[in-house]
Amino acid sequence: MYEIEVEASEAPVLNKILNDPEPYESSMADVKILEEEIFPINEAFQKVFGVDKEFKLNSIKLAIGSNYNDYVTIGENDLIRFDVKPTLTGLNTFIEENKESILGFLDCEYVSEEGNVFYLNCSKKNVSENIFSIKLLILASMQQRGFFLQQEHKYYGLQLYIVIESRHPNENKLLEFLKELGFDWELIFFRRELAIHDWTEIECEKNSENLKSFLRTKYETLNYFDVNNILRLVVKNQLPFKVADKMASLLYKMKNERVSRFQDRRYQENAYQEEQVQQDEYSITLKKAEVAASAKLACAYLGIQKKINFDRDISIEEISKYEDELTNI
Repeated sequence: MYEIEVEASEAPVLNKILNDPEPYESSMADVKILEEEIFPINEAFQKVFGVDKEFKLNSIKLAIGSNYNDYVTIGENDLIRFDVKPTLTGLNTFIEENKESILGFLDCEYVSEEGNVFYLNCSKKNVSENIFSIKLLILASMQQRGFFLQQEHKYYGLQLYIVIESRHPNENKLLEFLKELGFDWELIFFRRELAIHDWTEIECEKNSENLKSFLRTKYETLNYFDVNNILRLVVKNQLPFKVADKMASLLYKMKNERVSRFQDRRYQENAYQEEQVQQDEYSITLKKAEVAASAKLACAYLGIQKKINFDRDISIEEISKYEDELTNI
């Protein structure tokens, strides 16, 4: 753990004078945070994207002096006047050359609307063709202070954020950068997919309207009546989301297969006729027996043993016929 010195600031007096309020505390973070947490990120960044790529030093405030009661502060503009390159590499060099006199770094920016106190703000724009920017931020979030106190049993804590704006989440250079930082990106993507699926399942099982919207969006050739018939059978038998999704998948494939066969026989001529085929694919409504057959097969595929209640006007023979068709798709 790193040392953080916190003391009262002059904010109660200053905030009556200044347009932009100041935080009620003045705090100093251990310079080891920069050496052990930030500069290795800079090295990994340059290793992946090239040594000519540099994080711009947007804001920082270093404390230089003999002790915590006797020091002066210098910011990013002061470093420029001392011929220090305003980058993380330049900051690293400056700290190494003046390590004995640098006590730490302080809060340098306060965003009152968000309740965030910033200690370091670095960024690099136009990193690559697909990565718009990468930011490095060290901040203390007032909103998370209670959570930090509960988890760490300490009054004050800093958080490190790496904010990446990318055109594609699986951009090769980005994944390589994450790997250099020690992140298992394959596990991250796997957990993300699971989280999205779990969230969808929970929301669809909780509300039938959500399930209807999900099915209409995912299976575009299933029309209003198809989805309603699926939904009615699912609700009536209290079938889980996985069964509803499997039913829709089977019926979607059935429709596509039928239209494909129909297209091979009749529509080989022009684009207009192809558009008509696509319209037929949506407009033809599935029979209730076909929906019932999909429910029986879906339960069988998923290993769910449940007696399904159908409408009385659906014959067992008809259901069996469509079960065979769905099985052979």
